[in-house]
Amino acid sequence: MLVSTEQNVNLSKTPVKGIKIDLLKAVLSVAGLLFGIFGMIGLSIHSADAGADSPEAYVRYENNGSFVAITVYWDDTGGGSSISWANDVTVSGTALNWQTGLTLRGQGTAAASATLSNGEKYKNYYFKLTKGGKSSIIRAFPVDFDASAGPRYQNDYAHGNYQPGTAMCAACHVTHAGLKAYLLTQATYYELCLFCHGTAATQSKYDVQSGKVKTADGWKDSLAGPIGTDYGTSKHNVDDRSNVDTTVYGSAPGKILTFTCLSCHKAHGGTNDNYRLLRDVIYPSNDKFIATTVSYTAYAVVKDQTVGEEVYMVSGNTEFCTACHLDYDDGNAKERGGTYSMYYRHPVTVGSKVYSVYSTSPPKNLYPKPGDKLPLQASASSESIGADKRTAVVCSTCHYAHGTYKQFNVGYPRPGSTREWVTNQKMLRLDNYAVCESCHKK
Repeated sequence: MLVSTEQNVNLSKTPVKGIKIDLLKAVLSVAGLLFGIFGMIGLSIHSADAGADSPEAYVRYENNGSFVAITVYWDDTGGGSSISWANDVTVSGTALNWQTGLTLRGQGTAAASATLSNGEKYKNYYFKLTKGGKSSIIRAFPVDFDASAGPRYQNDYAHGNYQPGTAMCAACHVTHAGLKAYLLTQATYYELCLFCHGTAATQSKYDVQSGKVKTADGWKDSLAGPIGTDYGTSKHNVDDRSNVDTTVYGSAPGKILTFTCLSCHKAHGGTNDNYRLLRDVIYPSNDKFIATTVSYTAYAVVKDQTVGEEVYMVSGNTEFCTACHLDYDDGNAKERGGTYSMYYRHPVTVGSKVYSVYSTSPPKNLYPKPGDKLPLQASASSESIGADKRTAVVCSTCHYAHGTYKQFNVGYPRPGSTREWVTNQKMLRLDNYAVCESCHKK
């Protein structure tokens, strides 16, 4: 996850859905107490159709040597459910490539299940469970673990999908010895997030502190970059070292806001979650900001377990960033608090046809390397931004979300000055002006 000073951001509470207790769920819940937090395995529920009656699911991993068998359990009382799975996107990159063929067991009972027997370690899997017109997306991230320890039940997940008897609450909360509001076990949100997502942690495949993701070949660079204090050359300041509030870069003076991991991410998952638990409302409405809802859809797939993830952006990238950095998506550079000096800025969310240098046939993937660049595809026949914006320039085309290791050691002129040497790398994905050269070849 992400963040800086003590936070003023309004925490939204996602209500826990009611769960029917049966023997299967009780057994899985007990197993989750023993194995859930230590497996470096991730699972989350994303309902395609919001609603309290979206189907709940439980996941079991069983290491059978070369593969991991992934079994999904759910209550199919009354029958009528279906399940499909995916570990890749469609050719267009706009949706998951759903596949069928899983054998269903126990249909019409409270102990229905389906197994993908040849799950590949360190790949990301998605299961779509549909029942009664409602769908849930279950994400499963199987890793390698000691097969002699037996199956692992990942019915408990620290960010949501809580079950009766869960131990997951204790990962972040303590009843009588909290160090921060909401009975949190750590004194700051940054420390709390790093308990699982830090360099020394083992509870997650995502080390956001140093910007790494666990692969079959060890830890590799992630697609978001490092957020830690002692890592990288520039970053979103979320580590509680800054004790003063600052205005958002790229916005006019207005409401002063603090910034933490929870400014961008939700702590608790729920129905219809955004990608990476990103908030749909970044800041609540107040006297300076008008809150807008952002639908952020993206898919993280693993084509090579030794390399890491590739992220396919579908919608919401620019809108999410410009919820704070207002001017970068505003053509007239006018802020709600007034007007000020106007600059020309590189456009975002624009069709690749605007710049003929982007156009190649067949489409060229300019950013193929996970951990360093994001995919940007352009087609000579594409004049619009396309459904998934992979034919468009968005914020993440040039910038990391968390931070960067890259260097910027050149200068450039500023209005009213002769030359200014830039020390902040602005979270760019490549050294100096290499992100410009990636598209504008000279």
